[in-house]
Amino acid sequence: MTKDFLKAFGLTIRDQIIMKNSVEIKGLGTFKAEHTSQEQTKKADGTTVMHPPKDSIEFKADLEG
Repeated sequence: MTKDFLKAFGLTIRDQIIMKNSVEIKGLGTFKAEHTSQEQTKKADGTTVMHPPKDSIEFKADLEG
């Protein structure tokens, strides 16, 4: 595989995940966007900490190949 192909391949996966689509690659696995809602937690001293929402990438390996 050439460097240009790998760059284009990575950009394609990124673009699909940005659009909230999953990307399945047979023999490798599936990439998908995972959204975490905002939440708040209380620290031991009683103060409240807000955690903003975030998107991350989840990868699940294809264990059949």
